[in-house]
Amino acid sequence: MNKIIILVGLGLFTQFQSQELQKTMIPKISNEFEKITIQNSKKKNDDRCIETPEGRKEIFSASKDGYTLSIYFENSFYKSDKFYYKNGYIKNKSLSFNMGSSVGISYHFDKSGKFTKEENTDEGYEFKPEDIIVYCEKNKINLSKGYHDSGYQTRVLKQEFEGKKVWRISHQIAGDKIEEIILDGKTGKELQKKTIPFYNP
Repeated sequence: MNKIIILVGLGLFTQFQSQELQKTMIPKISNEFEKITIQNSKKKNDDRCIETPEGRKEIFSASKDGYTLSIYFENSFYKSDKFYYKNGYIKNKSLSFNMGSSVGISYHFDKSGKFTKEENTDEGYEFKPEDIIVYCEKNKINLSKGYHDSGYQTRVLKQEFEGKKVWRISHQIAGDKIEEIILDGKTGKELQKKTIPFYNP
């Protein structure tokens, strides 16, 4: 009886751990209106990376079309990307996986701040980012969390390959070599694996 209680307890603990891991890994975004203050945009318009007390790193940039705010989380494979019109109103916001392609739902707004549409960026991708994480762990591919401003980091991108939606994983296997792996976006099947030279200027 005691063994059963212990096993049930371990099962619940593992489930709780998994839920907590998901919470820390995937930031939350919504279709709610946002506005960025002009004071902040003037203060941060030099593309600096600012670290918040919560452990996030925020990169703010200004251009002739508006503003961009990318938020990196220390314990996450994801970051949030927010684009603002010149008037400071939110234009669109989405999540990116591994500092690369958008994943999940992307929300769009007009210049008056009205929510206009949502876009499912995962359409055609049944092999999810969570599956990419498992694949990389299984194949000993280092997938970095949080923000990195130097060194070669593994890159994971959504692309087209031979008429299919695919994931392209590029990771360093030696000082002068990169391995590129292409996985089918639906099944995760390896479609191509090759080694290419890496030049570090």
